[in-house]
Amino acid sequence: MKRPPLPPFTREAALEKVRAAEDAWNTRDPERVAAAYTEDSQWRNREEFFTGREAIVEFLKRKWSQELHYRLRKELWAYTDNRISVRFEYEWQHARTGQWYRTHGNEHWEFDADGYMRRRDMSANDIPIDAGERRIGLPETTPEKEENNMIKKTTSRFALIATALAVMALGSTAMAQLPDPGMTIDPERTAVLITDPQNDFLHPKGVTWGVVGKSVTENNTVENIESLFKAAKKNDLPVFISPHYYYPTDHGWKFEGALEALMHTIGMFDRKGALTTEGFEGSGADFLERYKPYINDGHTVVSNPHKVYGPETNDLVLQLRKRGIDKVILGGMSANLCTESHMRELIEQGFEVAVVSDATAAAIVGEGDGYQSAMTNFRFIANTVWTTEEAVRQINAAD
Repeated sequence: MKRPPLPPFTREAALEKVRAAEDAWNTRDPERVAAAYTEDSQWRNREEFFTGREAIVEFLKRKWSQELHYRLRKELWAYTDNRISVRFEYEWQHARTGQWYRTHGNEHWEFDADGYMRRRDMSANDIPIDAGERRIGLPETTPEKEENNMIKKTTSRFALIATALAVMALGSTAMAQLPDPGMTIDPERTAVLITDPQNDFLHPKGVTWGVVGKSVTENNTVENIESLFKAAKKNDLPVFISPHYYYPTDHGWKFEGALEALMHTIGMFDRKGALTTEGFEGSGADFLERYKPYINDGHTVVSNPHKVYGPETNDLVLQLRKRGIDKVILGGMSANLCTESHMRELIEQGFEVAVVSDATAAAIVGEGDGYQSAMTNFRFIANTVWTTEEAVRQINAAD
């Protein structure tokens, strides 16, 4: 199967290749991006070297779990018969720190006779920017771009780089960067806590998928929560679940907040009763099927259900204290509601909390993006904010 346009390239064909690559990368879909490369494609991405589509997919999953709100522009720089060079810039927000960056760089591509890229060499530099300095929006709809567009910006770009380097040289005080106290994992005192790992949040047929699905998909939340389960079980780290259930008696409340009213209206997390599992299996209140081997293994502690957002109304803190736990690695749903509320209460109760930023997600509605709201508060309040990759590495390295 061929992937036109094919070499040898004309200017128009080279521009088409560049535009196709830009469009694919802006989807943040690793499988779609990898499809443009040969099965044995060779990559150099900054200091990383790897070969093959499977490695490309894994790299891109890791990249976009850390680089949030990624938006890219590519510009044709030069071309020959089967080679294309491009200049690019993209903007993104660091999942752990919340800092925005603009990355500038270049790529050199080599294609096979069928139009697939068999080699990619990439070099780049990251420049910290303020959120208000972002300038890359949605992809353009026309295939033609002015090839000197980036050249016109070179002078101002060098000035920005020089300014950024000067500010960095002044240290963290000049950058007004929040400190990262960190958290050291002690296996005797540390647990993984997952809030609301339930179908109504995480399954495409769940009642909230229409507003949380985009965030869950972009963050790779389902897979990242499972990675935390796997790492905890592999290293004998205690696992706690704080679920969210509503029984028929809970629908008799005389007053409710906005989200409480919505949850009750749509039947979110509904169960037949506190002492029955009738209708529970496979319901929106049930745990995601892929998590059940970890949750139902006889070792995971499932607390009483919380009723609004935080653990003040269940026995989670008691269960943690009784097991000598005072450090918590936190993930689950949803970021700005139950997960954040658990973080806040545990901090108030004297626990250390590391929030796993891509093992959670939130609703995106007209009033705002719940995930972005939570990311700000995680960074301000938690002891540290990790990506799933960082959390798993810390768990595996713990003595």
